[in-house]
Amino acid sequence: MCGIAGELWYAVDAPADAIAVHRMAAALAHRGPDGDGLHVDGPLALAHRRLAIIDPAGGHQPMTNEDGSVWLVFNGTVYNAPELRTALTAAGHHFRTRSDTEVIVHAYEAYGEAAFTRLNGMFALALWDAPRRRLLLVRDPFGVKPLYVWDDGQRLRFASELKAFCIDPAFPRDVDVAALDLYLSLGFVPSPSTMFAAVRKLPPGHCLHAGDGQVAMRPLPWPLPAPPTRCDAGAAEAALRVQLIASVRRHLLSDVTVGALLSGGIDSAAVVAVMCAERGPCPTFSVGFDGGFALDETASAQRSAALLGTDHHALVLGAEACAATLGETAWHLDEPIATPSALALYHLGRLAAAHVKVVLTGQGADEPWAGYRRHRGERLGHWYRRLPRLLRTALLEPAARQLRDERLRRAANALGEDDQAARWARLLSPFAPAVRAELRRSTGDPEAAAADAVRYWQAPVAHLSPLAQQCYVDARFSLADDLLLYGDKLTMAWGLEARVPWLDHELMALVENLPDRSGCAGHGRRSFASASPRRARA
Repeated sequence: MCGIAGELWYAVDAPADAIAVHRMAAALAHRGPDGDGLHVDGPLALAHRRLAIIDPAGGHQPMTNEDGSVWLVFNGTVYNAPELRTALTAAGHHFRTRSDTEVIVHAYEAYGEAAFTRLNGMFALALWDAPRRRLLLVRDPFGVKPLYVWDDGQRLRFASELKAFCIDPAFPRDVDVAALDLYLSLGFVPSPSTMFAAVRKLPPGHCLHAGDGQVAMRPLPWPLPAPPTRCDAGAAEAALRVQLIASVRRHLLSDVTVGALLSGGIDSAAVVAVMCAERGPCPTFSVGFDGGFALDETASAQRSAALLGTDHHALVLGAEACAATLGETAWHLDEPIATPSALALYHLGRLAAAHVKVVLTGQGADEPWAGYRRHRGERLGHWYRRLPRLLRTALLEPAARQLRDERLRRAANALGEDDQAARWARLLSPFAPAVRAELRRSTGDPEAAAADAVRYWQAPVAHLSPLAQQCYVDARFSLADDLLLYGDKLTMAWGLEARVPWLDHELMALVENLPDRSGCAGHGRRSFASASPRRARA
C-alpha cells in the first residue's frame, strides 16, 4: 500500500540528510500517490509515500506511539490487525487511528520483536526504537513486499525499490557480476543479492538490526512445518475450504473497493468465488494476447467471470503494445526477470488501477501446492534415482538427450542429480547451459552458488520429505524473488495494491503440514494441486 525509504548514520552526531531521504521517497511516488511523510531524529530519517486504503483520514505515516518513543514506516497490510487491536486494547493500549500501521506500533510496545511473527500479512517495515537508538528492518515470511539496503560503511539507507538509491550521484552503479551469473542460472536474482554490487535485498522473513555502529541480520523464528502424519482426505479438504474462506475474508480488509485479477485457472477463480459469496459481484480484470498466442487464457477468464457474475474488464495485447512499453516495464522492475508474463502484468495493472486501488490475485497457489511440472518430476525422480546406474546410463539418459524441447531435456537430465539443492536449482534455469556459459562474467561457479542459495532455505526443513522441502523452498525462494517481485513492482507502478490470499499465514500453516500423496490416502498436496485446469509451468 506504500513506498518507504530512510537512512541511519552510524555516527550518532551525524545528522540525517532529510532532503536526500525526501527525494528517495519522491522516486517512489508511483507506489504512494496519496500523500507523503517524513520524520527525522538526529542520525535517522524515515520517509513514506502513501496509498490510502485503510483509514484514509487517520493512517498517515511515519506513525508513532503516544510518547514518540517508537516510529514506523510500513509497506503492506496486516490482515489480522482487528484481532490484534482487540487484544492490545484489552491490555491497556490506546489507539488514535483505525489503521493497521498503529497496530504494529503498539504490538512492538507490548511484545518487542516477537510482535513481528504475530503479524499475518504482507509487509516490509522500518521501525525506529528511539530509546535504544535502534533501527529494525523486517520483511514478511514469504517476501511479498520488497526491501533493499545500501550500507556504505558510514550510513545505511533502505528503500522499497532500487531506483530510490539512484537519486544520489555518489551511489555506485557497479554491476554485481556474481548476481548476473545467478540470474543466468535461475532466471531471477535471489536474495540477498541484487544486480547492484552495493545493494542487498533483505531476505523474506528476516530482521536487520542497525544501531551503535553495528549491523546484524537474522531470520525471525517463524513456525516450521512438522513431519506430517497420515490424514483423512475429507477432513483435509474441509479444512482447506474453511481456511481459504477465512483468508479471503481477511484479505478484504479495506476502506476502498477491492477487485481481483482473474486468470484462466482455479487459483484466482476460487478467490473470486469467495469474494462474491462474501460481498456480492466484484470487479475483475484479465489480460490476453491477440494472434492466437498459445498461453492466452482470455476465454477461460471470461467463462469464470460469467459463471461468477463479476463486473469483468478484459484487455487484449498485441506484440506492438508489449514492445512499446518494454522500457517502462524494465524501469519499474529495477532488475531483470526472465518471466515473459511480466509484460502482461504491467498492462493489467494499469487496467485495474483505473477502477480500484486493491486487487486480490491467485498468486502463490502453485509453489506450496506442488503445482508445477518440476514438482511432479521430483516424485518421478525419486524412483528414477533408485534404478541401477548402468540402466540409467545405457538406456534412459540417452533417451532424455533425444527430447526436442530444450527445457524438458534439461529437466529430464536433472532427475539423475543426487544433490537436492543442485537439482532444484537446475530445474529453475530458463537458459540452456551453452547460453549461460557464453554470457557468464564471474570467475566463480554460478551453478554451485545457485545450489547454495537453495540450500539456505532447505536447511531448516531437512526433516521433511524431498517434495515438501522443495515446496517450502519454492514458496520463499523462487516465488519471492521472481513472481512476487514483479507482481509487486508492476502493480505498484500504477498505485495498485495486489494481495495474495493463498499465502495467508494460517492457510499456509495448513498446506505446509499436509503429507505427500502417499501419506493422505492418495489425496495429499499433489492431488489437490492436480485438480487445477491450469497448464503447469516447468
